Amino acid sequence: MKVFIREAAFRQPVREASKGMAEQWRDKVNEVIRYFPWYKDLIGNEHVNYSLEHLPLMTSDLLDTHYYNNEPDASLAVYRTSGTSTGRRKSIVYSEEDEQHYIDIKTSLFEKLLQGSGCARALADMGTGHAANTALAIFARLGLVNSSIPFELPVEQHIERIQAFQPDLLYTMPSILDHIVYAAEDPRAFGIRKIILVGEIATREWQQNMARLFGLRPQDITDTYGSIEIGTIAYYSHELGRYLLAEGIVAEAVGTEIVGEGLDPLGNGEGILVLTSTVRKLLPALRFVTYDVVRDFRTVQVDGVERQSFQSIVKRVGRELKHGEKISIYDIEQVVYRHLQQARVRVGVSHNALSVYIQSRSAAPSCIPVIREEIRACIPEIGLMIANHLLDDIEVILTEEDEELIGGQVKNKKLYYRKDQTEQQTVEQRAEPQLNSGILSAIGHTPLLKLDNLFAASGFSVYAKLELMNPGGSAKDRPALRMIREAWKEGLIGPGTVIIESSSGNMAISLAMICKQLGMTFISVVDARTTGMNLQLLKTLGADIDFIDRPDPETGEFLPARLKRVQQLLAEIPGSYWPNQYANPNNYLSHYDTTMPEIVTELGQVDYLFCSVSTCGTINGLAEYVKDNGLRTRIVAVDAEGSVIFGGHPKKRLFPGLGAGIVPPLCRLDLIDRIVHVADADMVKGCRALARRESILAGASSGAVLAAIRQLKEEIPPGAVCTAILHDKGERYLDTVYSDTWVQSQFGVELSVADEEFLP
Repeated sequence: MKVFIREAAFRQPVREASKGMAEQWRDKVNEVIRYFPWYKDLIGNEHVNYSLEHLPLMTSDLLDTHYYNNEPDASLAVYRTSGTSTGRRKSIVYSEEDEQHYIDIKTSLFEKLLQGSGCARALADMGTGHAANTALAIFARLGLVNSSIPFELPVEQHIERIQAFQPDLLYTMPSILDHIVYAAEDPRAFGIRKIILVGEIATREWQQNMARLFGLRPQDITDTYGSIEIGTIAYYSHELGRYLLAEGIVAEAVGTEIVGEGLDPLGNGEGILVLTSTVRKLLPALRFVTYDVVRDFRTVQVDGVERQSFQSIVKRVGRELKHGEKISIYDIEQVVYRHLQQARVRVGVSHNALSVYIQSRSAAPSCIPVIREEIRACIPEIGLMIANHLLDDIEVILTEEDEELIGGQVKNKKLYYRKDQTEQQTVEQRAEPQLNSGILSAIGHTPLLKLDNLFAASGFSVYAKLELMNPGGSAKDRPALRMIREAWKEGLIGPGTVIIESSSGNMAISLAMICKQLGMTFISVVDARTTGMNLQLLKTLGADIDFIDRPDPETGEFLPARLKRVQQLLAEIPGSYWPNQYANPNNYLSHYDTTMPEIVTELGQVDYLFCSVSTCGTINGLAEYVKDNGLRTRIVAVDAEGSVIFGGHPKKRLFPGLGAGIVPPLCRLDLIDRIVHVADADMVKGCRALARRESILAGASSGAVLAAIRQLKEEIPPGAVCTAILHDKGERYLDTVYSDTWVQSQFGVELSVADEEFLP
């Protein structure tokens, strides 16, 4: 490969050398206007200069106003990110065409990186999000045998999975690889041939260290850089010692004075990366400001073709960042890895002092003061912050091998803000008694009951997990408690906090019960489908009701309208908190840690697990436990007809708490073996049959689960053990499911007796 670096002016954007290029930008502008009409107001109606540098920057403020907070069409793929240190979540939309381009570009890149490597097996070990969701599809395209590991697992299980699967290619994040290397006896024994990195940027020194530890050449480890908005942006070329921009990307590097927003000036040779995607449709990706600072942005020639490139990513900038986050963690890592070949690094701020924690088997105490002074000397931001009293000091701390570093999860390369130890102990001491006492101590450990009568002639066994026996009357008690408990322990909430959630039923009742116990106010955003019984329960438990009487005009669904109202309330009420049951990992982790282990402890092997879906938290937790523990259980998702969770067009649904008008962020098709859609009428039949045959009064979703078992009864082999999750109590449905008058009005008189023949 022949390489030539052109000495171009640093902040010069891509050259528009021809009339054809200007026409290309005109076409791109018209495309953006077609999808996002508000963009026309930004550029005006007359005398538009279509040169790229004259078009407006797509800043975070613009996207916050017009894009991130809009509820997308339910038929589109939606990815959500925490966004900034404020914890504000952003919705990023991909059309089918966008998804195809994303996968095409990444597949082409991976094919190039793996050429001649002999890789046949690939393992994805990373977090949630777009890269994780598409990894297996890309591997399959390349003809690779593939598998994945959830990042939430302890590092020991990551190592076990790598040893068992024996991948040639490992696709992972630098922070996860840090943990694996430190916990493994000898990473070379894994036999990995190639490592592709995604997520946090990996410095050149870090990559070289990893290559040595895995017994690889430096070029066998490739760092890729991307964002959830744009997709793949660049990849590191070891031959050039630079990042090359990916296919479909046109980049600029601009100064903070051009972006504005009161950003501090950058160092020499630094600029904020601004991107235009020629293939992205459902994002206004025209001069999109990444807020990532790059060094030495230049055009290079590779095999006679001009390619845009930069030397490294330094840091992020933005008004929402705390002052410590403006420090380049990558620069700190570079200093550490110049002195230590094997180390894990965490950077934290406590009492306005910057602390660099280093865990290394090879570090001598004498190197610590050298690293400290080099960090101060090589990173001007730190020296300036200390001089201006934004930081009091910097300390470099060598920790013990068995000491837990700040962070806690396998995926954790960022800057941490730590409470004073005494303050942290006070929070935990205050939290523990309240979160484990009174009515909250009764959550979980629900009965597991064999349904002897209803399925007596089936040839297989069905055991009902009676989640309706939780004190709040549903399975939602478990995730509600865990979401509140974790937020409490992190210091995000406490007595007096206003908790806001969108829920038309069970989650709202669970949160109302928990908030009442803990001395917090709860606002439940409900809609016209909420039953009178549920409203009465919420009021009795002290909840404030915020009622949405009209569905979202674009989708015809109530959920998008409820979520918009949640955002309005959060903006209006200082210090309020949204657990966000639709995307909070503690939703499904509650079932991973408690519900499925309880079932397995009692039954041993389970052949079929039937579970209704809404936010997908329950089924995700159960299914991930099954997958992680190598169980043979087949996971059957039970959805309502008219739900769009698994595709299709939305239709009216009579019962809340089953199905959804959007695809929940927690939905993972790779965990599900079978999907069964159930009609409202069959839910009623199932509920009534359960009451008459087993004396169990359960809610509509439980009837759906039994109807799903009935649909698949010819496929379930004799002797199989099935578990059905009975989600909630039937008392909440006395005026609907169990009311003959209501049933006749909705379905006709014949349905009121049809449950007698539900399972002949």
